[in-house]
Amino acid sequence: MSGVLASTRRMDGLDVLRAFAILGVLVFHAPAAVHDAVPYAVRFAFAHGWMGVDLFFVLSGYLVGRQVFATEEGPTLGVQLRTFWLKRWMRTLPLYFVVLALYALKPWLVGTPFVGGGWHYALFLQNFGHPRDFVQSWSLCVEEHFYLVLPLLAFALGGRRWPAWAWLGSVVLSVAARWLFSRGLPADVTMSSLDTLAPWSTELHLDGLGIGVFLAKTAPTWRSWSPRGRMMCGLAGVGVLALTVGHYGAIVTTTNHVWLFAGLAVGFGGVLVGLESLQLPRAPRWAVYQIALLSYGAYLWHGLVLRVVERLDLRLGAWGLDLLAYLALTLGVSWVTYVAVEKPCLKLRDWLLTRGALPPGVLSP
Repeated sequence: MSGVLASTRRMDGLDVLRAFAILGVLVFHAPAAVHDAVPYAVRFAFAHGWMGVDLFFVLSGYLVGRQVFATEEGPTLGVQLRTFWLKRWMRTLPLYFVVLALYALKPWLVGTPFVGGGWHYALFLQNFGHPRDFVQSWSLCVEEHFYLVLPLLAFALGGRRWPAWAWLGSVVLSVAARWLFSRGLPADVTMSSLDTLAPWSTELHLDGLGIGVFLAKTAPTWRSWSPRGRMMCGLAGVGVLALTVGHYGAIVTTTNHVWLFAGLAVGFGGVLVGLESLQLPRAPRWAVYQIALLSYGAYLWHGLVLRVVERLDLRLGAWGLDLLAYLALTLGVSWVTYVAVEKPCLKLRDWLLTRGALPPGVLSP
């Protein structure tokens, strides 16, 4: 195992961002009984939780970009591609297909259909339509397409030697794609109501991934900044987020979404720079780490957990207790499948990567 990667050491700042992103998504999708009971100010905050997905995109672009740019020259193209895809797909695919199987078995398990389900879910193509069940999987489609194309650009086309600004081309592409998509549509219709179109398709949501790769490419520069400089960048990111959210609000319509995701990506990118080197005290570090560790599973499972909670009308008599129970149940299910599915698959991945097939210079996880 190469000593170049210090990735066995968790980075507190990135874990904080992961935890913040998944908690935002979970409270956005909290049971209706919770949303109906919370005070208006809390309900307003919950309504913006979907933006956690855009934070995940920035984190994914940054972390996978680090993997790409840290790989040393030397191995053949085939070895580089095999290593990259093995790392990514052994991390993301096993649990995805476990959850997808449960959705597919819903008609026999609980007597409800897998609405809109089909072979396209197995190929990560559902985001080019409008998924009505397992809805959260749309963002996984964007990431899997990104994982497919990024190493081809970086290794096959020499993208690791491109200037950093070239990786911002994906932001330009998505802004242009959203502008073209919005032309001729009703001005005030919400994106979620466009069930015959494709508001979640990949080309519309590459902003955060592009910003993340840009930060990975420029990391040697901004990591050399003083703590004060990085803090100022983080505060600037918060300012961009505040301006973006204040201007566009929580409801995405065809007229306000052209620049919205670019603003979120830039803001979250600035926050990442400001927080990456954060070090937490022992007690909060453990709690944040647990949430971050289970974030992928929680993202996949929360739709089914929510359905069970609402179908059984499980309530504890206070919205705060109901919310905590929903979060605990989601994280609990995620922990079970982390132990039963994710961890064994990661061990298998490590074995495949270190069984002697990798030449010197290729990073093992």
